[in-house]
Amino acid sequence: MAQKDRQELADGIGVSVQAIGQVIAGKTKALTAENSALAARFLGVDIFWLATGLGDPKILLKASGQWPFSISVESFLAIPEAEQNRIGEYIEFCVNKWQTAHPAKKS
Repeated sequence: MAQKDRQELADGIGVSVQAIGQVIAGKTKALTAENSALAARFLGVDIFWLATGLGDPKILLKASGQWPFSISVESFLAIPEAEQNRIGEYIEFCVNKWQTAHPAKKS
């Protein structure tokens, strides 16, 4: 994220450098929902974190933008952050357990 400059971000989402400067300076929160989503994708950060400053800037969704679970992203983000973290830790535990039981074959 820090490696991108204001001009690159502005060009990447189709707004002026001045608009980016105003958002960064806290003078406005006026990025459209579409531009917020584009900025999050461009910067490689989680859109909820970008919009609110809450949670983890790491992307919660798979890179393809597809949510892999039957519950909606919105429903997940509506629960307290502590619960989101607990669920994330449990998923990580399950994946690690599966990977231990099914080691990758070396080529």
